[in-house]
Amino acid sequence: MEFRDGWEKSKERIMAFWNREIIDRCCISVMAPKKGKTWPQMPRFENEEDLVRYWTDGEWIVERKLEEFENTFFGGECFPQIFVNLGAGGHGGFFRNTRYKFEENTVWFFPFIEDWEKDKIIFDPESFLYRKTIELAEYFVSESKGRYYVSMPDTCGNADALAHMRGSENLLMDMVLEKEHVHAALDIIQQVWEKTVEEVYNIVKDNNDGGCTVGWLDIWAPGRFTQMQSDISVMISPDQFNEFIMPELNSQISWMDHSLYHFDGMEQIRHLDMLLSLENLDVIQWTCVAGQPSPLNFIPVFKKIQAAGKCLLMYATPREIEVLLQELSSKGLYLIARVDSEDEAIDLIKMAEKLSHE
Repeated sequence: MEFRDGWEKSKERIMAFWNREIIDRCCISVMAPKKGKTWPQMPRFENEEDLVRYWTDGEWIVERKLEEFENTFFGGECFPQIFVNLGAGGHGGFFRNTRYKFEENTVWFFPFIEDWEKDKIIFDPESFLYRKTIELAEYFVSESKGRYYVSMPDTCGNADALAHMRGSENLLMDMVLEKEHVHAALDIIQQVWEKTVEEVYNIVKDNNDGGCTVGWLDIWAPGRFTQMQSDISVMISPDQFNEFIMPELNSQISWMDHSLYHFDGMEQIRHLDMLLSLENLDVIQWTCVAGQPSPLNFIPVFKKIQAAGKCLLMYATPREIEVLLQELSSKGLYLIARVDSEDEAIDLIKMAEKLSHE
């Protein structure tokens, strides 16, 4: 791997993390601009065609990322990778009649299921987003030559993908009034999820030292690994989570060698006991969404997660990291930060070395 030193030692720490162990400190991933450099700027888009190219032109993506890698300090367990990203819950765009729009920071999807009987959910292997997902994974690997890793695609959350197709409000009503249609749709989406992640895994595994990464999280795992989520679960009851989401999680965990659930906001705390009951779930990835309190307000929740034998991964500020290191076990702990200078990144890693404990 280029662009950073000491990756083999970092891999040892990551393996210890997956095993709920610790070598010399917790895992900490810190990214910063190199000395004299700044964070990359978003390019200017003259028209919608430029936006589409920004997301889907493999050559342009690799060119941008290589320039970014050259100017980035990858500290601790941080590493260079390219994200196969065509929108969160992107497999919602792999079906006939899919509607979507590229924006600067996201991909928006628009509902097309108005009538469950008339608007069938049919996987389209010729759909642009599906073909582009496979094409980009292949291209990124062909250009890597071992210099960087290539992530799994952002095809996460079957219920979230269904919300793209049906509309969130409609889907929430259907979970009460049209349960059979919802279950049938989720089964179809799960089949497409399995097909996609298996294909991409087979493309990227050799480039990734036999493993997988999640593009927006600085985490690698050997073997089959990708992110699970259910962002729509912030709007459903525990009974509905158990009925509609738990089957998806059990199915996806059975595909993986290592597993991670993206816990999107404090509203999901009401589902935490069910998540912790998943024997083969390895990691809870905690996200404090915009407008919610600092993770320091949830120390008892994090201790509960660790007491259940699960690993914990989260983004945090340097001030928050200092407290988290003092309050939580460093076994199975993975902290991620973005700072504005290489010196600040190095100081943060030194703090982790000093404060890590069992």
